[in-house]
Amino acid sequence: MLTLPDEEGLIQDWVDFEPAIRRQEAVTGRQAPIPTEIGPRGGRRLTARFAEWLMGLADGWVTDVPGLKRAEQLHKIGNGVAPHQAYEAYHRLMNVDKHEAHTEERNHG
Repeated sequence: MLTLPDEEGLIQDWVDFEPAIRRQEAVTGRQAPIPTEIGPRGGRRLTARFAEWLMGLADGWVTDVPGLKRAEQLHKIGNGVAPHQAYEAYHRLMNVDKHEAHTEERNHG
């Protein structure tokens, strides 16, 4: 089990999510950032940088935009498109006719 110290010296433990985290690291080519931080009331809360990373966005794509507060960053990240999934969907849609023609030829050929 991998644990990472965060900025406050606390330990982030991926628990059951470690396989998914490792897959996303392989897809993005970047190590997962610390997923939570201490909020203004002392509780743990999601970091915008982790949400950005989960979506497969380039580091800083949203989080380095000047003037955006954390809530605005999370809103934009949450309403955005995950590029890898969009690519896959587009790729499949572009190949629908080819797949249908191949399937029909095989069934009636």
